[in-house]
Amino acid sequence: MDDLMWPDESAGVELLDPSQIKTGQRLARQVTRSDGSIGTEFTPVWGISVGGTHETSVGIGYGFRTSDGEWHRAASNSFMWAHPQIRPEDLPPHEGTWITHQRFGAHDDKPGVLGDRYFYERTRAIDTFTASDGRVYRLLSGRSTRHDNHENPHGRWRGFWVYRWDHGVKWLGPSRESVDSANEQFELIRQGRAW
Repeated sequence: MDDLMWPDESAGVELLDPSQIKTGQRLARQVTRSDGSIGTEFTPVWGISVGGTHETSVGIGYGFRTSDGEWHRAASNSFMWAHPQIRPEDLPPHEGTWITHQRFGAHDDKPGVLGDRYFYERTRAIDTFTASDGRVYRLLSGRSTRHDNHENPHGRWRGFWVYRWDHGVKWLGPSRESVDSANEQFELIRQGRAW
């Protein structure tokens, strides 16, 4: 087969409507190998959201969080390349809602963005929970100098995050403006309904 053709028929990918994609299926993307040939890379879907802030002018908005923490969006009138098979090894490793889904440091190389370490070094732990398998969760509160996205009347930002230390890998959840919403997430984790 011509290396410029993608996807390779042997990869088993199909064009799926976003509503057909399920947790554990693998999104496909084209990659260029070191020898210059074209290949397919797969990343399992571990989190799916529908509608809400992801609505679009052309239909329902879908959001897919893959196992590497990346976020992929699609409108209901579009299609995505994915492998329809669901293998046990591609399912999320823990039960419940995937809250701590962003790899720590994923934003550090983006120009003009304060990296995760910048915020982490300006936090303090409010609460800690250790799961039975050794995962450690910390509810953190942060303060720093003025920052456009987290500004309050005193010219200082304040945010709350849930961090997960998962056997040597650090993950974080989205920033929350109130301690109540962060506490709600942390309580779901304690109850085993989130991770």
